Amino acid sequence: MVLLTAVVCLAGWQVWLTARLLDQDSNLEQQNAREQLGQIADLTVAQLSGSLGDWELGLRDLNVLPPLSSVASRFPPKATTILVREERIEVFPSRTLLYVPANPSFPAGVAHEFDPAEDLEFREQQYDRAIRALRPLILKSSTRPEAILRIARIENKQGHPEAALATYKTLVGEASVNSEGTSYGLLAVSAICRILVQLGRRQELVSEAELMQGGLSEGRWKMNREVFDYHWSELARFGLQIVSPPQASLEFTNVVNDLYRRWQAGRSQGQNSSGRELEPDGAILVWNSTADRISAMLTPPNWLSSGPGQVRNSGEVRWRLLASGAPNSNTGLVVTRSLADARLQGRLEFTSRQSNPWAASRRSTLLIAGAALMLVVVLGSSYVVYRAINRELRVAQLQSDFVGAVSHEFRSPLTTLRTITELLAQNRITDESRRQQSYGYLERETTRLHRLVEDLLDFGRMESGRKQYRAAAHDAFELVRGTLTEFAEQATANGFRIEPEFASGNGYPPVTIRVDEEALRRAVRNLLDNAMKYSPDCRTIWVNGSIEGDKVCISVRDQGMGIDADEQQAIFQKFVRGNAAKQSGIKGTGIGLAMVRQIVEAMHGEIRLKSEVGVGSTFTLVLPLAKNGEEPHGEDPCG
Repeated sequence: MVLLTAVVCLAGWQVWLTARLLDQDSNLEQQNAREQLGQIADLTVAQLSGSLGDWELGLRDLNVLPPLSSVASRFPPKATTILVREERIEVFPSRTLLYVPANPSFPAGVAHEFDPAEDLEFREQQYDRAIRALRPLILKSSTRPEAILRIARIENKQGHPEAALATYKTLVGEASVNSEGTSYGLLAVSAICRILVQLGRRQELVSEAELMQGGLSEGRWKMNREVFDYHWSELARFGLQIVSPPQASLEFTNVVNDLYRRWQAGRSQGQNSSGRELEPDGAILVWNSTADRISAMLTPPNWLSSGPGQVRNSGEVRWRLLASGAPNSNTGLVVTRSLADARLQGRLEFTSRQSNPWAASRRSTLLIAGAALMLVVVLGSSYVVYRAINRELRVAQLQSDFVGAVSHEFRSPLTTLRTITELLAQNRITDESRRQQSYGYLERETTRLHRLVEDLLDFGRMESGRKQYRAAAHDAFELVRGTLTEFAEQATANGFRIEPEFASGNGYPPVTIRVDEEALRRAVRNLLDNAMKYSPDCRTIWVNGSIEGDKVCISVRDQGMGIDADEQQAIFQKFVRGNAAKQSGIKGTGIGLAMVRQIVEAMHGEIRLKSEVGVGSTFTLVLPLAKNGEEPHGEDPCG
C-alpha cells in the first residue's frame, strides 16, 4: 500500500507538471506532435507493406506445418498458419474447425458388402437375419462402424431400445465417416438422443445432448456446413436452450472455408494467385494459392493496434483500423493514412497518447483488477483442489472400510468351518447326534460363505454392466413366501420371528410379475438380513405384500434403530453405511442395499424407504405387474 501510494503521488505530480508544460508550449507542441505523428504514420504504413510482402514470400515456401523456423520467423507472433490440400487441412497452432469445406472421404468399395443385409432389413424385414448378416462385417475395420450403426438401428426397429442404446454407445468415440461425410460418433450420439426422446428419459437426454453440443463446439467430428447446421438445430428438439455456436471458432471456420473455395476457383481456371485482406475483427489474412495447395497466415485480431516493426515499441502514439467511410476521431491529435499502398482496404488512424494524461492511471487500475482477479482464480483453484483431494480421501476411506468389513464377514464363517472341521478330522466328536449337529453347522456356514461370495461377484458384474438377468413370469407372493421359507431357519437360529401378510389366497388371482427369480430372492434376503442386523431389541420382522394399481409392493418392516433422514439417500450408494450402524459396531459390507436397488431398477421397478430413528425402517420393493394374459413360468433373457 505504501508503494502504491507513492506511485499514485508521483503520477499525480507528473500529471500536474505535464499540464503546466502543455499550457506553456501548447502551440509548439501541437505542431511538433503532428509532424512526428505523421512521420510515425508513414513509417508504420511502409513497414506494414514490407511485412505483408515478407509474409507472402514465406507462404510461397510453406509446404509443411508446423512451419520451419526460417519461415515462421517472418510471421508475426501468435499468428495462425493454415495449409489446405485436397486430402487434409492443417492449422498451426491448432484451432477448432466446426466443419470442413468438403465431405470427408469414405472408404471406396465397401458399400456393396451391405447389400444382403439391406435386402433382409428393408425388403424382407427379417431383422434377426439382417443382424446375423451384419455381424461378420464388424470384424473388418473398413466396415465395422457402418455395421454397428445398422445393427443398432435394427435393434431399435425391433422394439429393443435399451439394446440399441448400448450398441450406439460403442460408436460414440468413432472418428471415421460414412458415405455421406458424417462422423459415426456424431450419428451415434444423435441416435441416442432420439431414442431417449422416445423413452421420455429427460435427465439422460439432457446429458447426452450437452455432450453432443460440446462435441460440435469443439470440432470433434468432421462434417460439412450443412451437416453441422442440421445437428446444431437438432439440439433444440432434444430440449437444450439453443445458443449460437462459438463465435471465434465459427469465424475462423468460415475463413478456412473461404480459402478452400478460393483455391478451388483458381484451380478450375488453372491459375495461381495470392492476396491479402482485412477481416471484420481487425485481423489480416494473407494467402498464396498453387495447383496443389493454398497456404495462408492469419494475424491475431486487431494486430495492427500493436504496430508492425520498430513502431510497436513506441509509447507516444496509438492507432486503430478504420473501415472505408468510417468517421475520424473528433478529439485529440489525429493523423490518418490510407492502406491502399499496402493493397488493403481501409485506413489507419493515429492518435497521440499524450492527449489523454489519465491513460496510465487507468492502466494501473486494470493491472490491479487483473491481479485481484488472479488472486481470486488462485484461491478458487486451491478450493477446487482441496475439494478434489477431500473427495479422493473419502473414497479411499470407504474402500478401506469395505475391505475391513468383507474381511470380517469372511472370517466369521471361516473360523466356524475350521473349528468344526478340526474337531471332526481328529474324531473329537464321538457322539453321533453332535456329529450330525456339526454337519448342520458346516452346511449353514458354507451356505453363508457361498452366498457372500456370490453377492460380491454379482455386485461386481452389476457394476461393470455384465450381469445378465432372465426375466420370467412368477407369482410375486408365492416367490416371496418361498424366500421366507428358505430364510426361516436362519431367522429362528438368531431368535427372530417373521410375520408375513399378503393380499392373496382364496378368491385372489395370481399376482404375476416378470422378474429374475434368483435376483429377486437375493434382494428380499438382503432386506431380511438387514432387518435382523439392525433390530437388536425387537425380534419380529413383518413382510407385507399388496397391490397398488398396476404395481405390486413387497415391504419388509422392522422396529430397529432406524435411519437418519440425512442418510436415507446415501445408504443406497455402494460402500456407504449409516453412522448408527458404525457406532453400534454392526458389521456389513455396504453393498447390500446398492445391490437391491440395482436389481429392482433392472426389473423396471423402484425401492422406497420410510424410516425414523428409534422407531424402525420399512423398505418397499415396487415392481410392475405383468401384462394381461401372461402366465407364471414364461421366460426370456434380458440384460
